[in-house]
Amino acid sequence: MQTSSSKRITPDLSQCSPNSAVADVGAPLHTALDPETCRRARLSRDLRFDGEFFLGVRSTGIYCRPICPARAAAEHNVVYFREASQAAAAGFRPCLRCRPEAAPGSAAWQGSPVTVQRALRLIREGALNQGSLATLCTRLGVGERYLRKLFQRELGVSPNAVAQNQRLLFARQLLQETALPITDIAYAAGFGSVRRCNSAFQGSFGKTPGAMRRGQVTASPEPGIRLLLRYRPPYDWAGVLDFFQRHAVNGVESVENGVYRRQIQVRAHSGTISVRHAPARHAIELELHLPDLADMTPVVQRVRRMFDLDANPEVIAASLRQDPALATLLERFPGIRSPVYWSAEEATLRAIVGQQVSVAAARGVCSRLADATQRPGHPPAFPAAVAVAALDNSHFPMPKRRRDTLRRVCSRLASGEDPGAEALLAEPGIGPWTVAMIAMRGEGQPDAFPPRDLGLMRAWEALPEATEALQPASEHWRPWRAYAANLLWRSLDA
Repeated sequence: MQTSSSKRITPDLSQCSPNSAVADVGAPLHTALDPETCRRARLSRDLRFDGEFFLGVRSTGIYCRPICPARAAAEHNVVYFREASQAAAAGFRPCLRCRPEAAPGSAAWQGSPVTVQRALRLIREGALNQGSLATLCTRLGVGERYLRKLFQRELGVSPNAVAQNQRLLFARQLLQETALPITDIAYAAGFGSVRRCNSAFQGSFGKTPGAMRRGQVTASPEPGIRLLLRYRPPYDWAGVLDFFQRHAVNGVESVENGVYRRQIQVRAHSGTISVRHAPARHAIELELHLPDLADMTPVVQRVRRMFDLDANPEVIAASLRQDPALATLLERFPGIRSPVYWSAEEATLRAIVGQQVSVAAARGVCSRLADATQRPGHPPAFPAAVAVAALDNSHFPMPKRRRDTLRRVCSRLASGEDPGAEALLAEPGIGPWTVAMIAMRGEGQPDAFPPRDLGLMRAWEALPEATEALQPASEHWRPWRAYAANLLWRSLDA
């Protein structure tokens, strides 16, 4: 994913901008930060900078978020990092007051090469918890030595260091927010054993998990596990919740009383998630019911992607606000997000089913396919590609051409193939609209924009400030066209 290389802004202390803390996006991450800009940002303690960078304090050996409530350290003792894993690799311990593990996910790596982006996403989903670096490299199609070289050049740390830091911070969050036994925490965070977890905590925090928890008041044991997943405010919760409600597949998903619930499949296991808004804490509250705690890391990361928690709304709005028509909508719907489906496979099926039909009709077809593919004795689930490919013609309430295309694509997905845009476009009946919807709703691409979408055209034409046609106007919205599209669709439902 590419970000704009806009001119760096150097703010004064009274008017800090999030752009100023992430100077020269796209440069190697260990050289891109401007110390003077970061100094002003941390002294302002502005919430909008949370997650944009981290600071290590040499005199204490601790690294913090820029909003840490502790007394500000002298500048000569401070060093700045893009990623928390970089601070950990430099020997700094996470602060116990501001808890860097609770910071919104940093978007700094988004200017890195595509391979590093994919690797980071897979690592965050637990790829190095369940498998080896060699297995990860096979999935990426690169050699181990080459991947290490990329990580060193772009992040200044190794893939294993990123994974280890993620395990530590996730375990620290579970220790703080749940009543899980330490053995379960070690397993859920991906350590594999309590001994490894204790050793990692001792090395990074100077204490074992048991010593850190001693004396703390933890949540009372309850069915399920609850975690707070934080975001950068503002956040258009109403718009995101409305999206999931309008696309909910009966029996699989539901939205009631402001809570989104869903049946999920992770590996061979079934589980449920519930998501509600916690606006006072700039977070969503996730409740998990999982039969295997090893699935927790990938589930949490998928939920973060579904609800677009790592977006930086100030940066996005600053870019889109340059169009007067969108500026008006941004005032009405601050914190616009671009939600995605549970998986890229699910997004592919939904996009093909949704061709040239209404959202309600597509939802009905998906519900029918879910009923047809439900396994006896198992909870309802969104239809898997392998199961859809095996259905007979009576289960496809759609034209023959679309049915045949859906079957062929499902067969390819079931075989483990990841058909790219070019391969999909070669399929009869799949055009740019379908590919763009898969990119937006399955891969979370921020610049995806479905051409000739009737809803977008209707929303655009309804704006008094719209002075040119939608397609040429959308070229000015790069690299955030997916957010512009969600903003326009949002205006239709308000």
